[in-house]
Amino acid sequence: MASEPCEAEKQLQSAGRLSHIDGKHYEALPKSPEPRVEIFVGNKDGSTCNSWCPDCANAVPVVLQSVLSTACPVVAVGVGERDDWKLDARGAENPFRSSEGLALTGVPTMRVVSDGVELGRLGSELEEADTAKVKAAVDSLLAKVLST
Repeated sequence: MASEPCEAEKQLQSAGRLSHIDGKHYEALPKSPEPRVEIFVGNKDGSTCNSWCPDCANAVPVVLQSVLSTACPVVAVGVGERDDWKLDARGAENPFRSSEGLALTGVPTMRVVSDGVELGRLGSELEEADTAKVKAAVDSLLAKVLST
């Protein structure tokens, strides 16, 4: 079930700073010396409003709100439907879980990258039910990696 876009999502989209892609197009993303925020979500198309993952529904609006205070573009990447991700189904074969790839262990996962190099990552921190704790973790990571 789709939810309404959060205000931060609307602002990022109107500024041309938010894009949504499916997992198949992730490898084709251009490398840039400017930092980029990547948020991996539970769906096929990278929608930030429609996910089978309750942690994504809780954390993604918080991530987007925090990113608003930066100049970073955001790419939301869909890891697939639930059965494409969960280990009790076909998830063990998901390329985003591969140790040769990004070795993601959960969604949502947030990465900050520059020139294809990961500068920082949040995973289980985004699964916290308390959105104030999620915001503190995101703000801390952004401050740390963007100040260098």
